[in-house]
Amino acid sequence: WLCIFDNADDKHVFLKDYIPSCNHGNVIITSRLTETSQISSPGCHIDFTDLARENAVELLLKHAHEESSDRNQDLAIKIVDAFNCHALAVSTAGAYIGTTPTCTLGNYLTHFDKRRSKILNYRIRTLDSYRLTVFDAFRLSFEKLSLPAQFLLQICACLHHTAIPLEIFTSAANFTGKDTSAVDLNPPTEA
Repeated sequence: WLCIFDNADDKHVFLKDYIPSCNHGNVIITSRLTETSQISSPGCHIDFTDLARENAVELLLKHAHEESSDRNQDLAIKIVDAFNCHALAVSTAGAYIGTTPTCTLGNYLTHFDKRRSKILNYRIRTLDSYRLTVFDAFRLSFEKLSLPAQFLLQICACLHHTAIPLEIFTSAANFTGKDTSAVDLNPPTEA
């Protein structure tokens, strides 16, 4: 069995009360609290920190497919600082810039700020800065997708990351009644 405690950031919750005491099974705890490392087995604690600014800039430029010129470095610094150098938010922002023709390093924060204020006024007032910046960066990319693509992504999010049966897609395609002969649903063979 596997038990996952994600975002276990409430120091008033005693996690050991919820962990079965047996010699089999695994427990994964994600938390910003350093105290949670005290209940892990020796050598089983991994501490993730934010990227150094230089590495965050490099990651952003790589995902945005931009060269590392002085001007791009200056623009990238503003973006990574806005995300507090959180790796997931920075890479998502870079991917959005790299795949959106109207978005550049120079105007990304304007795109982001417009979306952020809409989201903040909507319903995400309780998220901490890390989850909010990652959510905002993901939301920008997600909203760029067509509605059918958004729906498909929401469904696929519930599936196993490697064992997705192709029959799901062939059945769905057949159900629509559309000609799918041009679509190759066979996985590529290894050479």
